[in-house]
Formats: sequence, C-alpha cells, structure tokens
Amino acid sequence: MSECTDSTKKAPAPRIRKASEFERTIISLYLATFFVVVIAWLLPDKVFPEKWKFTQYTWPIMASTGWVQCWSLFSPEVRETNVHCNAFITFKDGTSKLYEFPRTQKMDLLTKFKREKMRKLFIDNFAWPSGRPFYPSIARFIARANYDKDNPPDTVTMFFQYHDTPPPDTKKWVYRDELPEHTGTGMLLTYKVTAQDLAGLDDVQSSK
Repeated sequence: MSECTDSTKKAPAPRIRKASEFERTIISLYLATFFVVVIAWLLPDKVFPEKWKFTQYTWPIMASTGWVQCWSLFSPEVRETNVHCNAFITFKDGTSKLYEFPRTQKMDLLTKFKREKMRKLFIDNFAWPSGRPFYPSIARFIARANYDKDNPPDTVTMFFQYHDTPPPDTKKWVYRDELPEHTGTGMLLTYKVTAQDLAGLDDVQSSK
C-alpha cells in the first residue's frame, strides 16, 4: 500500500505583493474619508449643534457609498422613553381637532411592514431634535389635509406624549402592547397657518 503524502507541503506559498506608495496613499485617503464622514454623521447634536452645515456636503458621499449609519437607538445615549406624536388643528371658528400620527403598535403585522418608513419618521426622528427641520412642512401638510373653505385651519400645534421605559426586570416583564400609557407631554411646534399655505385648495375642492 502506497504511503499517503500531504500535497499541501509542496504547494507554493501565497504571493504577497507590496503596495506601492501611491496605493498606500489612496487606501489611507479612503479610510480617512470614511471615518470623517461617518463620525460627523454620528456625533450627537448637543456636541456638534451645527453639524448639518457639514453633513449636507458629506451626505452625498455617504449615500452613494452605502456608508449610511443610524445607531441612535443604541448610542451614544440609549433612549429611556417611549413616545408618540399628536397634533391639534384649531380652525377659524375656534373649534379644534386632534390628529394622532401613525402608531405601529396599533397596526396588524402586515400593516407594520407596509408602514415601516412611517415609523422611522414619526417615532425615530420626529419627536427628537433631528426632526425639527421637518416640523413646518408637516404642519402645512396637516393644515391642507384638513382644509374646509368655510372654516379653514388657523393653527397647527404638534406635540409628543411619552412615558419612561420600564427597567428590564424579568420578574415584571410586560409585552410591548402592555407598556405604560404615555402620560407626559412635550411641545414640538405651534404653526400659524397662512393663506399661502392653503392656496389652490378651493379649486381642488370645487372640482370634486
């Protein structure tokens, strides 16, 4: 019987090509760009309050390379409250209407999947400082969506309600839909509706 031999012992060693100075420079620039773009994006607003002035230029790089990062749920500060958002629409005659933004915990499983991006907007971003630039646009949208030519919206007040997240106690475990009601309240924006915001809606309603 012939003796078995290990053929890998005769295999040639891997060829390692030393990178040129130019290649090392390109790799270093690539890594430096990655860290600058991502770290600037992840810095908390209270540390870098004007970071949007910088990230408006780095965002195209992040989006085109797939470097988008969003770790706000986990760091740098873990969120300690559960929130949902509402809006009061006050009309010209003084009456008001309460609007509740979409809440995924009230949806069935299929609808949750369909409206995941809405959860991302109204839960992960809207009630936090990162959502502030969107407040006027959303207030105008709500005003237009509730327009009545005989009693047009006068103001839109947006606010959030919250409750502290219970500590992770295995002896008092509760499911997500059994968490404490959101009894705390915080103000987001009171928006005065203008005639320009409602321009063109009379023509739309008359055509229906």
